[in-house]
Amino acid sequence: MTNKATLLRVRELKKYFPMTAGLLKRQVGAVKAVDGISFDIYQGETLGLVGESGCGKSTTGRTILQLEEPTSGEIDFNGASLNILKGNALRKKRREMQMIYQDPYASLNPRMTIGQIISEPMLIHGMKTNEGYQKVSATERLKRVYELLELVGLNPAFVNRFPHEFSGGQRQRIGIARALALEPSFIVCDEPIAALDVSIQAQVVNLLEDLQKQLGLTYLFIAHDLSMVRHISDRIAVMYLGKIVELTSRNALYKYPKHPYTKALLSAVPIPDPEVEETRERVILKGDVPSPANPPKGCNFCTRCPLAEEICFEADPAFQEVEAGHWVACHLYEQGIL
Repeated sequence: MTNKATLLRVRELKKYFPMTAGLLKRQVGAVKAVDGISFDIYQGETLGLVGESGCGKSTTGRTILQLEEPTSGEIDFNGASLNILKGNALRKKRREMQMIYQDPYASLNPRMTIGQIISEPMLIHGMKTNEGYQKVSATERLKRVYELLELVGLNPAFVNRFPHEFSGGQRQRIGIARALALEPSFIVCDEPIAALDVSIQAQVVNLLEDLQKQLGLTYLFIAHDLSMVRHISDRIAVMYLGKIVELTSRNALYKYPKHPYTKALLSAVPIPDPEVEETRERVILKGDVPSPANPPKGCNFCTRCPLAEEICFEADPAFQEVEAGHWVACHLYEQGIL
């Protein structure tokens, strides 16, 4: 258990995208991108969200921020239910929640200067003051842009340049500055280092860590790189085909993984020690990831799990706490096999 306050509470969140066919566009099914996940994010922590491509990680982040309307489930942010907020009320709440996008090239408007990009949120929402968010003059907005550029390690003299004049790492820093413009408390980092060179990834991650300590931020950090997730996260959730299969602290996950899928993921992470790398066991998963439009009956992982029992093909496992703070969705723990 933790003594930290819960900032974000997600319960049974689902996001289905309808599939249509024919001239009349009748619905013939649905892509179950997010299929009933539950977790909490505590004030000031970083929750890492990992899994294969197409498992629903980015959709989870976008649905939490209401960029995608959830099919069902509850999302409570800082004591307020996002499910019932609409229009201007939701717009005001979004000041506290921002997003850093995966592609630093596509997420910045090429027709706008860096100063315009970073100041745009302040132009729409106003600047945060002791009396709340208020409209301010262009001079005050520009002063804030200078502060944000310095905060993310960029020269304020860049304010009148355009995105194409910057490298990928610099563009991502601009995206981070834009996300910080309204002084949010929660940021969804949607694979913010995936499109960057390896030499730049560590710089961006270190910047995010420094900003978290300095500003008291809370992150949902979505990524593929398990070693980088271990570095930045306090807790880690492992996602497979729209469901969270394991959730625990980073140390417990890497030292004592419990779900077969987690073990397979970790076995694929290279270890910079030739002797250890040569002797450790590699878990090779057979078959392809099933389609989220037609997931298997029972456990989503049953068709690829090397330990699957008969019950795994029949019933969906419960997401339960098998140890203090360690949650797993696996029938083998329900039956005491593992």
